[in-house]
Amino acid sequence: LPAAQHLEESTPKMSSTPAPRDITSHMSSSALLAAQLSGERTPATSSSAVPEVAQESGQMEELVELQLVEEVRLEKLFWEQKAQRGLDEVTLDTFFKLFDMWIQLYRLNKCREVLEEVVPVCEAKGGNWHIKAIQALAFTVWKQSNFALAAELFQKIEALVGPSAALCENMGHTYSSLGNYPKASEYFRMGLEILNQEDQSGRTVGDRAGMLLGLGLIEDRQGHHQEALTAVSVAKILLKIAASESDAAKKRSMEEEAVRLGEENVAIFEVTCGADSPLTASALKGLGEAYKRRGRREDAIKAYAKAYLLEALKDSFDLVSVMEVHNELFDAHLAQITAGVGIDRKAFKSYLSTVEKVLARVKLMPQDANAGAYYKAAGEFMAFAEDYAGADMLLTEDDKEELVGRLIVTCQELKDFCTKQLAAACAGGSSGSSSSRGS
Repeated sequence: LPAAQHLEESTPKMSSTPAPRDITSHMSSSALLAAQLSGERTPATSSSAVPEVAQESGQMEELVELQLVEEVRLEKLFWEQKAQRGLDEVTLDTFFKLFDMWIQLYRLNKCREVLEEVVPVCEAKGGNWHIKAIQALAFTVWKQSNFALAAELFQKIEALVGPSAALCENMGHTYSSLGNYPKASEYFRMGLEILNQEDQSGRTVGDRAGMLLGLGLIEDRQGHHQEALTAVSVAKILLKIAASESDAAKKRSMEEEAVRLGEENVAIFEVTCGADSPLTASALKGLGEAYKRRGRREDAIKAYAKAYLLEALKDSFDLVSVMEVHNELFDAHLAQITAGVGIDRKAFKSYLSTVEKVLARVKLMPQDANAGAYYKAAGEFMAFAEDYAGADMLLTEDDKEELVGRLIVTCQELKDFCTKQLAAACAGGSSGSSSSRGS
């Protein structure tokens, strides 16, 4: 793909606030607003802009390989130019090509690190360089879930170049993520009005579907499900409407349609982003919810398990999102147990590698109640996987009452259980294993 063109995403994204808020990322390319200043006609970049030749999974894998090769080439060139020339215009031009490649490959930490040095230089130069740098930083911090900073940066862009459909869409999604729904609605509606004007002039750079989706999700969050459905039909909204539907046939039909849409969403993300891309996590979580509602517990478990792993691998790690999918996975297994299937200890053992990945990230975070909550949840998984030693050690480390508050009691009870299981195993040999299976 051209290095200066981003593939936009329709990625359900979880905020880092305690109350989860699904939003859909439809961010524009870093070149978009700069092109507006120079008068260029920049085609809207959306998932439909992916070349047809790249739609097959094999060809998409080849494309990713080419991107990786190009990333290495551009990195080498950028650092050489920076060392020899400093951050002059030639070096900056190379950087923004590299930035486009990094964004496509989700190298958010690399983007943020270099932008800290690039932005002040571009701000001093002014003009298009200033706009490109602010847009690039806004794009990066948005994907890192720093929505407050992203909103400030978008406001700077608006002050410099005025509103556009693409900018209004970005600001609408950002305010939606911050929970400022009136402000989000204001920008989505402003963007749609600008888009209507652009359509008449033949210069369309916005995405009507993205803005309608944003409005639909805002209506959904405020409980206006029917209004949301008129704006955009999404699996999540269908499931919410189905929950209050008294007609069994209609309820089943809505849920089956949600499953179909969920499967399509996952397929699209796997083709366009890759089966192992962190961007696929939210689509898998939505599919798991649809499967669960239809009683397809085994399918739900598979979807949640994969979403759990992908959330653990995200560059912009969000513990709230991780805990949500962790709990969904756990609840799906509990439903199996309630149905008489029993504890699938093999499955829980397969999750331990994901748990370890999350623990490594959590231990680098502030050790507050959120961290304590995950330690307790991870200990439960370890216990179900019969890793009583691991659970005992983990829960022993997490013994600061001021950090975990009321969670400490539950943690202590679980720790005592695991300690007893270990003692029974040592004293009675195989009897400890038999006892654990019976628990």
